[in-house]
Amino acid sequence: MLKEKLIEESIRCLREEGLRFSLDSLAKRLKVSKKTIYQYFPSKEALAYALYEKYYADMGQVVQKHLEQNDADLPTLLLRCYYDAACMVRGEIFNKYCLNSAVGEFALRRHAALWEKVAPQLCGSMTAAEAKTCRLIVDGAFDRAITQHADSDEVIAVLRRLL
Repeated sequence: MLKEKLIEESIRCLREEGLRFSLDSLAKRLKVSKKTIYQYFPSKEALAYALYEKYYADMGQVVQKHLEQNDADLPTLLLRCYYDAACMVRGEIFNKYCLNSAVGEFALRRHAALWEKVAPQLCGSMTAAEAKTCRLIVDGAFDRAITQHADSDEVIAVLRRLL
């Protein structure tokens, strides 16, 4: 039970605190010691793997739910999910926490798998080459929006019109 709380709160902390997130802040939020965290996760990398595994499993379920409901504004909902996920795999996160490259590669593979799930709805009739370019444009727009603290809804609305 505490292990799951540690993972869920880590996701929340990373979202809310961004680069300010630390094991100290996690421990404080859950009112446990850092030593307790290390009893469940022997390293930052172990916690990061668990965090990304849970995050992408949950996001995959959210995307699947949207796909099944086939909402009228499905592309916008999928872009919002993909944007949220893009916030979780910024390079500076891995650099700041000195996580090994395997953690970053793991998270990026999960991120790529999420794209594969949303791409058919976003890139429908595009050729494979066009769909690849579409991802490049979406990833670039999201990366820039995140680093410039742009309004994500506005960026998504413009991308939606372009797609």
